[in-house]
Amino acid sequence: MHKSNAIWITILLVVIILLYDTNFTMSNKYLTCATYQIVDVNKGDSLWTISAKYVTDKEDIRHLIAAIKHFNQLDNNTQIYPGQLLKVPVASDNIKLARETN
Repeated sequence: MHKSNAIWITILLVVIILLYDTNFTMSNKYLTCATYQIVDVNKGDSLWTISAKYVTDKEDIRHLIAAIKHFNQLDNNTQIYPGQLLKVPVASDNIKLARETN
């Protein structure tokens, strides 16, 4: 009886982890982008302010931030700095938006 409870608890935990998707990997269209722009980080820039230039009001900005971290091998503690070049993935439906803001 103990063993079957442990199996069910393990299955439940795996399902919860997959549904929670903290890195937005399953629903993040930016992680599959083949197009990206190189952005030169300016003083005062953050991943949030950079990402805000490439998303619409209908999108979750956290998806793009997660993808920028992924493509540039940044973790949650990495600081960006002026002069740094970052790859910013651009979804095909946002290419026009990116051109207008740069």
